[in-house]
Amino acid sequence: EVMALTRNDSCVIEKTGVYEDYRGGPHAALVVNDDIDLRMFPRHWTFAFAVEKSLSDGGLRRSVQVFDAAGDAVHKIFLTIASVTEEWPNLAQDLRLEPQGSPLALIAREPTEAAKGDVAKADQLRAEWDKITDTHQFLQMVRKLKMNRLGA
Repeated sequence: EVMALTRNDSCVIEKTGVYEDYRGGPHAALVVNDDIDLRMFPRHWTFAFAVEKSLSDGGLRRSVQVFDAAGDAVHKIFLTIASVTEEWPNLAQDLRLEPQGSPLALIAREPTEAAKGDVAKADQLRAEWDKITDTHQFLQMVRKLKMNRLGA
């Protein structure tokens, strides 16, 4: 069991569970079960670190932290009290890449596409939104309305 954390300026999502039923693919990867429901885009995962942080109570917090090419945190996985901590050294060693000593070569973030909306279609957007049964339908919906996610 681990705690999966995704955080950005708009939200913090924490889920505790097991990364079961992993499904990878060329565009996206999924972990979908009762506890953790993630849609991930590993092509954006450029750097990852196995982190051990000493705590003031004498304990140790262990995590795997993933960052994109610009150095922004993408996803973090923290061991919990229920995790099999004996496996941590093996996990860190198995995932370790060489070399480890060179500085990170960060790439400037590409600007986000400007919002593309249409106030005249606001009622239609809301009506279509009410019909969505799965988050994956959102992008198709806004494309149909000739908008993008920020404009919607």
